[in-house]
Amino acid sequence: MFKGPYPSRLILVRHGETDWNRERVPQGHIDIPLNETGCRQARALAGRVCSWQVNALYSSDLKRAAQTAEILGEALRLSVQLREGWREIDVGAWGGLPAAEIRARFPEEISALERGEDISRGGGESRASLKARVVAEFERMCPGHPDETVMIVSHGGALKALIAHLVGLPLSGLDRISTRGNTGLSIFEFSMGEPRLVLLNDTSHLDGGAGLGAGAVEGVGAATLSGGGAFGTERPLHRDLQ
Repeated sequence: MFKGPYPSRLILVRHGETDWNRERVPQGHIDIPLNETGCRQARALAGRVCSWQVNALYSSDLKRAAQTAEILGEALRLSVQLREGWREIDVGAWGGLPAAEIRARFPEEISALERGEDISRGGGESRASLKARVVAEFERMCPGHPDETVMIVSHGGALKALIAHLVGLPLSGLDRISTRGNTGLSIFEFSMGEPRLVLLNDTSHLDGGAGLGAGAVEGVGAATLSGGGAFGTERPLHRDLQ
């Protein structure tokens, strides 16, 4: 059982699309804004969640997440609380480089990743460091929101690290989770201190899906985990391009 107190519901949102997402270039802590598609994605998600009862809204302070959160905050009538702890993994010198150039310039790092080693990316963070940072930020947040609904807007790698922590996956299992969908929605519910994942990486608001009302989340079962590309494996470098 996890230590508490915890929110009753945790809503996790990946930011909208950026130009670098489209080009599959790692962003890390580089402050890239949403592109027009990303803004439309955020507005579509805002339309989906605008009637939900959310008590607090947190976000990474990087523009792509903060801009997404501002659009959601306007729909939910909530101010956005920015936190550095929700930033993406720091990929250091990899930031802004295409995959082929990363492979050419950092062959030893790529070889280590392909051997399954957890190294600091480009002199930035390792996955273990990312997970420790994200979990610490989560634990700092929780005591202020017992039995409330909290939304967090963050990044693909950061959200994977938190989801893995909450479902009990080790670092070696991190890539069994995909958070690749821009504005993808994941939801946990907490009961007696135990988190239950009821929705993962859902982007039905982008394809004309009706979405889920706040009361409908309870009906989403474990089948959600195996659908829509939720699980899978990727080449080691591509895992860090989210």
